[in-house]
Amino acid sequence: MKFLVILLCLTINYLWLKDLDRFDDTWFIHFRRKIAAFMESVDAAPPLSAIAPLVFIYGIPLLLVGVLLLLLQDIAFGLFTMALHMLVLLIAFDRTQPGNLVNCFLQHWRRGDTGACKDYLEQEICIPEESDVSSPEAMSEFFKEQLIYRCFEKMFVMFFWYMLTGPLGIVFCYVSYQLRDTQADDIVATESRWIDTAIYLLEWIPLRLLAITFSLAGNFVHSFDQLRSVFWEFNPEQASSIQLYSYASSALTDAPNAYSGSAGNGEEGEGETRDLSQEEQQILDQEREIENLQALLERSQAIWLAVLALITIFGLQSA
Repeated sequence: MKFLVILLCLTINYLWLKDLDRFDDTWFIHFRRKIAAFMESVDAAPPLSAIAPLVFIYGIPLLLVGVLLLLLQDIAFGLFTMALHMLVLLIAFDRTQPGNLVNCFLQHWRRGDTGACKDYLEQEICIPEESDVSSPEAMSEFFKEQLIYRCFEKMFVMFFWYMLTGPLGIVFCYVSYQLRDTQADDIVATESRWIDTAIYLLEWIPLRLLAITFSLAGNFVHSFDQLRSVFWEFNPEQASSIQLYSYASSALTDAPNAYSGSAGNGEEGEGETRDLSQEEQQILDQEREIENLQALLERSQAIWLAVLALITIFGLQSA
């Protein structure tokens, strides 16, 4: 059933929810504030006050979904259970398709409107204060890195943990990412470290599986050699987005242009770009790299779906 749920959710996400950025997640902010206010009223001891809010924030959604799964079990031939699975997965998915992110960004990029590109990044991705996007090259690098990580956390991580643990795993992942993205300035340091460690653990295996997928979908030698040297490395201080971007860049080494505008017309393309200035040529090169990256992510998604289909088929045969 899980593979069917994934296919249905991807179809619904693409056909009907593609114009929605995401479901309204503001409820989580209110929920977190109520838990914090409750803990303040209880006046718990300092060691307990640092961790106790997380127990409630994780426990209440997990308990709610767990109770619903028990109540809906074996009702209407499992259709209500399947609907609950789909709802949980759709909430965790990113409604903005990677292709739409790329197309909207490149519309501004091709016009050379770096101000519009930056505004779009702030709206869709939120640029951290420590990130430098002052130059077009830095802006493009930031977008490519965040595009990979956004697809990873909203899709590949969810695929992995849903197949392994079902809706409860998705709820745990969703709450973890929401806690990270809604961290307040006065958050307890212990709580922040716990959240970051939990996310790193959730991403450790899927990240390596996706890196292997990049090797299969791109330049196997370059990408796999880089992955092999750090495969067992465990360093929560290292950002997953940086690792993924490094693996993807290796997989795209000597990659051909991904789309029809850059493939099949090599001689004509070279003739058109001979008179371009150095700045225009750099913009064109960055555009092609983004398109190649999008194609790599699409091929990787297809590989994951194919593997999940095989797992489902062999699982049914052995049942």
